[in-house]
Amino acid sequence: MYKKILLTGLALSLTAPAFAEVTIGLPEDVDLLLVNGTEPEIDGGFFSSSSTAILPDGENQIVFRYVPSFKQGQEFEKMNSDVIVAKFTAENENLEFEFPKYRNIREAQRFNSNPDWKLVNESNQTIEMTQDKLVHEGMQIGRDYETEMIKFNAAGGAAAIATTNSAAYAAVTAAQASGQTVTVVPVAETATTNATPTQLPETTTATTEEEMLMFWYGKADDATKARFKAYVNSQ
Repeated sequence: MYKKILLTGLALSLTAPAFAEVTIGLPEDVDLLLVNGTEPEIDGGFFSSSSTAILPDGENQIVFRYVPSFKQGQEFEKMNSDVIVAKFTAENENLEFEFPKYRNIREAQRFNSNPDWKLVNESNQTIEMTQDKLVHEGMQIGRDYETEMIKFNAAGGAAAIATTNSAAYAAVTAAQASGQTVTVVPVAETATTNATPTQLPETTTATTEEEMLMFWYGKADDATKARFKAYVNSQ
């Protein structure tokens, strides 16, 4: 009986699917803001001595700040870097951030002009990646990184990832545009381009983008709706 149970357990272990994933160790001097456009999945946290970000296998995009601290007299000074966007591909690997060794905050400020950092695996091999900066004009307080990344990815670029949110970005921008001058990323034309903003043809099945477009259009005031209609009619 014991032998039968042992063999059954062994068979199950051999046939059970392996859930592969990518992990990135998060040191104290890294503020991970987004993974693939949304809040990151973190294992560990405030009450843990270490934390790890969990990502799916394949292509990923991370958005983070480098925030090292340096002792200055009896106090500590923190350097907040520009927001870095990086795209890379990995499969079932445990990765770690690697930064230059800075002795003080003045040296660390060089990072903004030369963001020389790496993601390395357990074999200390550097993961190939492309990077860019998420630039925001004006005040840096209370930034909406998710909305900024929708615009970033819709515009394309070396560190951008494929996204279906171009229409959503246009709708969000229109909804937020009341009283402001904004730049709207053009929405790709579809078979429903000539449909009115409030109703689709009966023979057309609404896509996620269209549903979001209708949602944000309904949230907008009359002036914003008029500007959005003018934009659609100009395309």
